[in-house]
Amino acid sequence: MEEQSFPMENWAPLAGRWGFQGSTVKYVGPLNSPPTGLPFGLAITNLKLRSGHISSKVILPENPRENSGRLLFGYNAETRSYLTSGIGGYNVQYVLDEFIEARGWRAIAAAGYVANIPEQSAEFNIDTYVRGQRISVLVDRVQVIVHSLPRPIDGDQIGLFAWGPGPVLFENPRATSRQPTAFVVMQFGEPYDSLYTEVIKPVVQAKGLIPYRVDEVYRPGIILQDITSGIIEAEVVIAEITPPNPNVFYELGFSHAVAKPTILLAERGKELPFDIKGFRCIFYDNTIKGKKDVEVNLQRHLASILQEP
Repeated sequence: MEEQSFPMENWAPLAGRWGFQGSTVKYVGPLNSPPTGLPFGLAITNLKLRSGHISSKVILPENPRENSGRLLFGYNAETRSYLTSGIGGYNVQYVLDEFIEARGWRAIAAAGYVANIPEQSAEFNIDTYVRGQRISVLVDRVQVIVHSLPRPIDGDQIGLFAWGPGPVLFENPRATSRQPTAFVVMQFGEPYDSLYTEVIKPVVQAKGLIPYRVDEVYRPGIILQDITSGIIEAEVVIAEITPPNPNVFYELGFSHAVAKPTILLAERGKELPFDIKGFRCIFYDNTIKGKKDVEVNLQRHLASILQEP
């Protein structure tokens, strides 16, 4: 999968006092001291990331157990929600948390003890990998947190987050983008294999996604784990539901359970099961013109999910 790496260079501080000099970003401290304000800083960059990873060295030169330095991702400028991952907070060593404006901050995964953070000064290399709803956090190349979110991430803006009196330094923050995936569930065999190779695959690839089915996973292991991982890590699921295939409907049900954006396809005249009658479905005729109609409608659905202008 093609990857591209970029330094985080253009910044907009949204909370706290920040300094920006070359490849070093410094959280100086909060704008207001408690109890009049919360001691945190938030700065976002112009880069966006849907799939890939962000990284930075975090330096806590003073009172490291009182300060937190974390990477920020999934920022939504409309709702102001976001997630952060990194060092400190919640009386733990490593944390993945979520901010929702109406509720505030909430730790959703944590590891280690704050007592293991050095007392005088500390440095950590943090990497956070985003694969759909699966988040992995590595500190000094050691994986410390792996967590699957119960729903897709709302936004795609990234940045930095700090908590405490400061200072907190971030050296060489970078973002590495990776092509997101589209997981396709359908019955194997004709005419569905042709629909996949001639219609679905080209349209999905044109939208910058990597389409694949579970039969294209070439590795040892349990097929069910490949299916659930494929759905969790995908940007979107495309399900062809014409034949009443139990495996397809199991995968569709799992996709709905994790709130994954899902596009349904079915041959015209197909009577949908009661449980999914309320969902939009692209109906098509199994003809040359019918396949062209699928292309157009699939393009529109993907553009909506990917929030293309």
